[in-house]
Amino acid sequence: MVIIMIKLKEILFLKNLKDVGKATIYDKYWEILKESDDFYDLVSEVELESKLSKEETEISMNYAENLYDDLFNSDIDVITVFDENYPKQLNIMGNKKPLILYVKGNLDSLTKPNIGVIGTRKPYKVSVEFEELLVKNIVNVTNRVILSGLALGCDKIAHQTTVDENKITIAVLPSDITKITPASNKKLAEEIIKTGGCLISEYEPGVKFQKGHYIERDRMVAALSQDIFVVECGVNSGTLHTVDFAQEYGKQIYSFLPNEYPEGFYEGNQLILSDNKNALKIDNVDDVLDKLKNSINQKKSKSVQQKLI
Repeated sequence: MVIIMIKLKEILFLKNLKDVGKATIYDKYWEILKESDDFYDLVSEVELESKLSKEETEISMNYAENLYDDLFNSDIDVITVFDENYPKQLNIMGNKKPLILYVKGNLDSLTKPNIGVIGTRKPYKVSVEFEELLVKNIVNVTNRVILSGLALGCDKIAHQTTVDENKITIAVLPSDITKITPASNKKLAEEIIKTGGCLISEYEPGVKFQKGHYIERDRMVAALSQDIFVVECGVNSGTLHTVDFAQEYGKQIYSFLPNEYPEGFYEGNQLILSDNKNALKIDNVDDVLDKLKNSINQKKSKSVQQKLI
């Protein structure tokens, strides 16, 4: 395990206080958190600033200390927002970025070029065939890491196709990292780790799953991904949450739209293309590969130019 965890105990303490969440920590306690010398210094500062009772702060203090010890002795890598290897991509989220990340697997996979591949839980057969071919080509031709949300359908196909090729994929979870959601993907989660990828979550072990976690997971998928590929989705699909966040963050969005398809399918893909200025229509694999190769070459060229200046 990589022991990093700067100010982990302090953040755990704050997160467990009554009516204190991520937004409150950034808005109300950020300066105290940043400037505190140690855990007990922060506890004292919070007691002075808040209207919480001594009993309430002691409960949160004990919780933080116990969980810190459990994490220290676990097989989970823990990264806080203060750590040097906190993924820089997440800074685009502002005060919605996770304060803590829990990771199982290869931490280095988070630093590699990637593409998010997402979509409906019940893809049409044309989408399944296209996605499998697409992912195989991306991981073998461009060496990009495949990133998705470990849901059923398109997410699962993206991850499974990648591990079948013995390549790297990252799964962003809407749940505590020790409780795979959905449970049917537990074996796949283990394969992701074995093939050099990782599982990542912003929820500490023991946190009760809530439906709102799906949207928070989608936001992190959009922030972590360099580009987003939408295989298939409807107009009411949760996939569109990720697309909206990706547009907000200025990410390149690819939307699959075959030339022929049954009525009722790909309505979300059509909406993406009509409503998002960063969205490109894709109907064949070669187009995606060409665009990804050009993107990589442009970034290399820009990097060389910056070094020369």
